[in-house]
Amino acid sequence: MIQILRCLTLGGYTARVVDGGLETEGPQSLAGPLPASIKARRDELIAFLNEWGGGEWPPKPGSGLREVEGFLDCGLAGALDVVEAAQRRAA
Repeated sequence: MIQILRCLTLGGYTARVVDGGLETEGPQSLAGPLPASIKARRDELIAFLNEWGGGEWPPKPGSGLREVEGFLDCGLAGALDVVEAAQRRAA
């Protein structure tokens, strides 16, 4: 799931949770069926964005990921690495 967020970033896409659904915007339309990886993990992406991103990607200021960035004095990629590692240990 973290890899999907990294791909959104590399592609210049944003995502946000609206009324329990996932909306994306970017340089090219994702109209039509969502890519299989996003569709299969949509609920997990929504939960992650709500918990760590303030409901948005890139994460809002003050969100959990931005707090991790500030605490560790690292960029977004480093913050994602830390959160991903913590989630793997918890699973």
